[in-house]
Amino acid sequence: MARPFPLQSLVDLSADRVEAAERRLQALDADRRSAREKLEQVEAYRREYRDRLGQTLGQGMQAAQVRDYRAFLARLDEACQQQQVEVEWRESAWLAGQQDWLEQRRRKEAFNALESRHQREERRRDARVDQRLQDDHAQAMTRPATGDPE
Repeated sequence: MARPFPLQSLVDLSADRVEAAERRLQALDADRRSAREKLEQVEAYRREYRDRLGQTLGQGMQAAQVRDYRAFLARLDEACQQQQVEVEWRESAWLAGQQDWLEQRRRKEAFNALESRHQREERRRDARVDQRLQDDHAQAMTRPATGDPE
């Protein structure tokens, strides 16, 4: 009869940790993509506003309007810079999450290898026990009967 793997609880725990790391990585990836999309939206809005300023300047506008446009463009530039920082932060968080996931997977695979080795050894041990029993049985069948009633 095969003995249970003594580290089974660690095998199960490592599988749970890999699943948790996968969920965290997926959430970090969604955050990263969302931050990139927001940056693209702010940059597109900034380009559109710059184009509009160029068109309006060509038609002529008052100095106060030009100042307001430029002030708003400066705020858009600042928003783009802040969002770029956010994108970089989300990217580094995702990379850290990916490293954690890889490490958890590596540990799980190590425990799985130990479990496989244990199962192979148990099968070999069971096979040796079975062989010994068969050999003993075969020997008992070929021995002459002892205990003659004569």
